[in-house]
Amino acid sequence: MPAQRTTSDKGVVVALEIAANKAAIAVVNRRGAIRQRLYAKTLWGRPALATLEPYLRAIESALAYSKGEGLRVRGLSVTVPGSVNALARRPLLVPVLPSLNDFPLCELLEARYDLPTALHVDVDAALLGEYHYGAGRGFRRLLFLTLNAVVGVAMAVDGQLLQAPPEYVGHISHVPVSTNGPRCSCGRRGCINTLVSTDAMLRMVRRALMRGEQTSLLERLSQRETFSPQLLAEEARRGDPIALSIYSEVGRWLGAATARYIHLFEPNILILGGGVLSASELLLAKVKSTLANQVSPDHDSILNIVPAQLGSDAVLIGAAAAHFQPALLS
Repeated sequence: MPAQRTTSDKGVVVALEIAANKAAIAVVNRRGAIRQRLYAKTLWGRPALATLEPYLRAIESALAYSKGEGLRVRGLSVTVPGSVNALARRPLLVPVLPSLNDFPLCELLEARYDLPTALHVDVDAALLGEYHYGAGRGFRRLLFLTLNAVVGVAMAVDGQLLQAPPEYVGHISHVPVSTNGPRCSCGRRGCINTLVSTDAMLRMVRRALMRGEQTSLLERLSQRETFSPQLLAEEARRGDPIALSIYSEVGRWLGAATARYIHLFEPNILILGGGVLSASELLLAKVKSTLANQVSPDHDSILNIVPAQLGSDAVLIGAAAAHFQPALLS
């Protein structure tokens, strides 16, 4: 954990978390506390500059707030839901906002605000947040797994993010677990993202309905309820056979992928976050049982599986940490 400073330390970072429906912007101090939080709408199907405009207005509001509070802004940090070109400091692949692919985002922000800018994949930033301020404090080798709309995976050693091995395109969340799985945005088939995401779960529900299987999910979806991990968890707890079957399949794939990550990176701790994993103890139990069967006994000591502590703030807090930990900017 970073050395604590006195309350007179006025340094803050403005962090921007770009997401599919809206972006979160926060003023974060050295202790990982959020001083101000704003939101901006995500505009789809626009050119890059038009896409960024709501975010830029929110950044400017955060900068104005910081100035009014007498805070010293050390820099900007941006996270994207995709992959980045770390050398060029540009988004590489952002499936929900393709106009940002290969866009010189850091250069634009630094020229506009005269502040150093860091760029991270969102799950990487979340891991840094947990490492410095959350469940990962005191551990050298951290594996972070999150499951929301898609799977996110990140690994760090001594606070330094590990890059994906060459066989995993773009990011280590693209580990293949099935040669016959659906095609992924990275171009390959069977990446874990395609098998256990929220969209994948919804496809499982639809296939079961097409086979004529009985489920209480049908009644809820016909009443215009939005499919979500929480809805699936509720029906699984009530014993709905399709919901239980989906959790069994998702847990199996997720456990298989996690076992591979453990084999590759040999972490000291596995941190689980995201709405899907936190929504159901049944899914968490399935992941743990799958790991128990697939991970070598030599790895027993690392199976310290803990929930994330920072919740949805992990990305913003971890993104800001880059400016308080100089080595993360290199």
